Amino acid sequence: DKLLLSIFRNLVTKNTGGVSSAIPGIEGLLAQGREYMTQQLPEGVTYADHTEAQHTMVKNTLGGLMTPVLPPFYRIFMSGIVPNVGTEYDGKQFGPWFYAPTLTSIVTPTFFGFLVGPSKPNRRADGQRGGLVVEKCKFLQESGCKGLCLHQCKIPAQEFFKDELGLELTVKPNFVTQECQWSFGETPLPPEEDPSFPTGCLVGCESRKAMAGRKGEALCM
Repeated sequence: DKLLLSIFRNLVTKNTGGVSSAIPGIEGLLAQGREYMTQQLPEGVTYADHTEAQHTMVKNTLGGLMTPVLPPFYRIFMSGIVPNVGTEYDGKQFGPWFYAPTLTSIVTPTFFGFLVGPSKPNRRADGQRGGLVVEKCKFLQESGCKGLCLHQCKIPAQEFFKDELGLELTVKPNFVTQECQWSFGETPLPPEEDPSFPTGCLVGCESRKAMAGRKGEALCM
């Protein structure tokens, strides 16, 4: 876990243009994320632009962590996407295969446990296999920030699985219990329609403190 976290943090530093922190562990990663999220924006750059930049940063970081080998493998054998081999079917998707959500829920804890903590497979809301429950999300527990959860975990993770791996994913954090439900193969709701997100900032949010006095900018949807 320490090695994966170190690699991940180095990728975050690279993909944020040099944002780093001397704080060790997951707390240091969250400090990097918060600094990047709350930084003063250049003239002409809106917070909507910066929100997209956060999503892109996380997706690039996830892609770097998985190396160039794993995504193509997953796209073929899990999502049923035909590779570019010079045929009329190049890029077409015939999956995801029936086993993809279940197998993904089994192997995901190995790759993402260093970020979110212990998790175990369960069933999705529709009763099908392919669910994964994070018992106490380290990212949410340590950050206490809806903006970090939304823009540096939930949305980019959902977009990465759909756009890069070819499998829909719904991430549903519980801000009361600090559990988080991942449902592979389930289409997510738009953030503004997602009832799992409370309105406004969470009580005690450090990001809100960092943004105090800066009008016209909102970190959370």
